[in-house]
Amino acid sequence: MFILTVPWDLRSLWAILTITANVYILSLFVGSVYSTYSLARIAFHLRQVLRHVPSTDENYARHRLLKMSGQIENLRQFHTLLFLLFGVCCANEVFATLRGIKYSSISLSAPTIEVFEPLAAFAFAVFVVLMFVHALQWTVAVRLQSAFAAANVNTL
Repeated sequence: MFILTVPWDLRSLWAILTITANVYILSLFVGSVYSTYSLARIAFHLRQVLRHVPSTDENYARHRLLKMSGQIENLRQFHTLLFLLFGVCCANEVFATLRGIKYSSISLSAPTIEVFEPLAAFAFAVFVVLMFVHALQWTVAVRLQSAFAAANVNTL
């Protein structure tokens, strides 16, 4: 079975997840929009620096490239923070699911494997967003490294 073939009702998933997971999803959305905007801005400035490197001062180009490198490093740390926060939220969701299974054991119908579907959907969605942001950051970082090589600027 492929995870994209399962019909998901996003409103019911939102209602099933804990408040911690809901807050994390909102912060992940805001963080990914911020990261995408920042990386697009860095890529735009990188293109401008590469276009004007021969006509500008080498120290100015070095300063701009090092500043962009620092911004990418800050974004990399931010993405790591988002990933670690996902671990905390996912562990909380696992405990909530296990607690739900424990409470449903007194019910007439036994819980099935379907109780883990919201958790799997949560993890899948978060990993897709984190993969997109990581791939975008990686692409811009590779372009920045090639700009360092093209401008003959030594990194720290």
